Amino acid sequence: MIEFSVIIFSKPNQNEALLDVLKPLVSASREEKGAVMYDLHSSEEGVFVITEKWQSQAALDAHEATKHFTNFQEKASDLVEKVLRLPIVPD
Repeated sequence: MIEFSVIIFSKPNQNEALLDVLKPLVSASREEKGAVMYDLHSSEEGVFVITEKWQSQAALDAHEATKHFTNFQEKASDLVEKVLRLPIVPD
């Protein structure tokens, strides 16, 4: 199982625009084979967190090659200040 969170910081005044491109990504990603969890959290300060859980590395690799993922990356490039990927810390 592959688990991690992605923290996305929007550029100033780009919260709504970023949310508009995140929603289709989340919706489509939840339907993918191998997706166990794909949840979006947000704050009014322009911080978005995607919590992901995939059955395998192969499922994650397939996700990162999908049209909806690559479309998101293209559309979000001008809206995002910074991205952090945080793996789950094992017990």
